[in-house]
Amino acid sequence: MSKQPREGRRKISLTELMIRANELREYIDILQAQVQELSAQLTELQLSLTTIDDLPEGSADSYVMLDRMNTVFLPVKIIDEWHKKLLVNIGGNYYIKTDKENAVKLLNKRIAETRRLLDGLQRQLVSVLTEYNYIQQILASAYVQAQQTGKAQG
Repeated sequence: MSKQPREGRRKISLTELMIRANELREYIDILQAQVQELSAQLTELQLSLTTIDDLPEGSADSYVMLDRMNTVFLPVKIIDEWHKKLLVNIGGNYYIKTDKENAVKLLNKRIAETRRLLDGLQRQLVSVLTEYNYIQQILASAYVQAQQTGKAQG
């Protein structure tokens, strides 16, 4: 058996590890922001779907929330056959005029796509966090060893 180092292994300095840890920390922050944004989008899409499903088919008097904190509600009159005249955002600030059935299909597709993207980002975040934590453990261990060496020499 050869005593040569394994292929793919190389020595790296503590400085390189610290730089990598900082890069990972920044990437983690970006991924967490994206996960948060997609989670908010998913909640909004699900709320839209629930609202469409819960509205009566005929005319009705109702209230529309003007902000997300439920501070102000505006009274509205829902017209007959509203379910045939929905506008649905299909992306890029484009809307399609459609009926309730197609609107529900479009919303379900967007919900599924958003969940898929969110799941992918969460898996990526877990992977990056694992690498970051591993590097942090190495750095902490090196710090402890340096402290012990300093005490032994002092």
